[in-house]
Amino acid sequence: MGYAMNRIETNLYDADGNQTEDESLAVRGEVVELDEEGRVVSRRPLEDLDWKVDPKSLEGDEGELPTRPEHDDSAQPG
Repeated sequence: MGYAMNRIETNLYDADGNQTEDESLAVRGEVVELDEEGRVVSRRPLEDLDWKVDPKSLEGDEGELPTRPEHDDSAQPG
């Protein structure tokens, strides 16, 4: 007994509510399930649209930070 597979699409929307393909402009999204005739069967919000950036990727971790010797100002000739 065979059955038709429904198609799943992910739609992204910019701040003005227009559909976009550019993830950098997207502020919300939804996952839409379509039947074989293209009718919407279900839709739900796209949960993974909240971009999270690891602070270490921006600032580096202690192993990546450059190190310089500390200079003692009292040892400088004055």
